[in-house]
Amino acid sequence: MKIFLCSTSFDLEDLRALAVDRFGAKHEFIHFENAAFPSRRGLHSHDQCIEAVKQADVVVCIIDRRYGGRYGGRNRADFSDQGVRFKATVGSKEKTVETTVQTKDLSISWCELITAYREQKYIITFARRRTFDEKATRRKNQGIVNFKPAHVDDCRVFDLLDWITKQPKDNWIIPFENAVDFLTKLEKWLNVASATLVLPKAPKMRRGKPITVIVEGPSDAEVVKAVASKLLLQSQVSLVVTEGKRTLLANLSAYTHAFKDSAGIIVLADADTSDPAEIEIEKAQFRKIVAESDRPDTEVVFAMPEIEVWFGKIDKKHKHLNRFKLAGEIRELKAHLDQRAASIPSLKEFIEALKSFDDRDSED
Repeated sequence: MKIFLCSTSFDLEDLRALAVDRFGAKHEFIHFENAAFPSRRGLHSHDQCIEAVKQADVVVCIIDRRYGGRYGGRNRADFSDQGVRFKATVGSKEKTVETTVQTKDLSISWCELITAYREQKYIITFARRRTFDEKATRRKNQGIVNFKPAHVDDCRVFDLLDWITKQPKDNWIIPFENAVDFLTKLEKWLNVASATLVLPKAPKMRRGKPITVIVEGPSDAEVVKAVASKLLLQSQVSLVVTEGKRTLLANLSAYTHAFKDSAGIIVLADADTSDPAEIEIEKAQFRKIVAESDRPDTEVVFAMPEIEVWFGKIDKKHKHLNRFKLAGEIRELKAHLDQRAASIPSLKEFIEALKSFDDRDSED
C-alpha cells in the first residue's frame, strides 16, 4: 500500500521514522522527510503535501501536542471554514457547544485530512493518550476563556480530534501510550487495511476514488478480493464488512452516506432463497433505502441463493468451509472466472457492476 504520513513534524519525527523503518519494506510511505517526496514545479510546499495525499491508498494521521503551522497554500477555496460540535461543561452545566475554525486557522494536517476524506482514502488516526486526557479536562472547563493546557500547545488540537470523530467514516481515533504501543497498534490496523483493499497491480494504473463494495461477512470479502484482482481494475476496491444481512440492511443508509463520494457503491448480499417472489421482496427493501440515500445509483447485487454458488457447487457443506478449503475454492474461482460468470447470472452481474464503475471513473 502507498501510505501518507499526516502529522506535525517536530513532536512526532521519531514516530514517523519508526513507522517507515518498521513497515517500509512492506509498504511504500509518502512522507516529506524522503528526498523522493512528490514535488511539482510551481506549487507551494503546503500544496505539494495536499497533492501527495491524493496519491496515497491509506492516510495514517498521528496527533500529539502540536497543532502545527497554518495552511498557506494557494488553494484556500478548497478548504472552507470547519464547524465543530462537542459536549462540554460551561459554567456548571453540560452543553452542546458549536465552534467554527476559519480557513485561515486550519493547520496543514487538518487540510490534509479534509483532502483525504474528500478523496475517500482509508484513514487511520492515532492520538497520544495524554492528549486525549487533556481534551477531556478542557471540555470540563470549556467556560474558562484563558484555559492553558499543560501538554498541548493549542486548544484547536482538541477541536481537530472532535472534528475527526464527527466524520461519517474512518472516525475512530486509536489512543497510544508510547512508541512501542504505537507500532504494535499501527501494525494491526495496517493489516486490517490490507485485508479490505484491492489495489491495481500496476501503480501507474491507479485512479483516484475507490469503488466501495459492501458485503455481509469476511469470507464474502475474500471472494470479492479474488474477483476484483482477477479483473485488473484500474480503480481501487474498498471493502466494507457488515457482519450479516440484518446489520447491512439496518445500516445501509449510513454506509451509502459515508461512501457517497466513492467512484461507485456495490451492495453484495446473499438472497438466502431461490424463490423469485421472495427475492423481489428483498430487492425492493434494499432499493427503497438506496433510492432515498445520498448515492441513489448504488448497485445492489444478490447472490442466489448465496455467494457460495459462485464456487460452482450447490450444497450446504459450502456454507461451513474452513479457511483452507475456502482458499482453495477461491483460487479455483479466480482461475475459471470467465467460465463461472457465463453460467452464474449473479456473478456476471457483479462483474459487470465493477467494470461499469471502473469505466465510469475513467471517463470522469
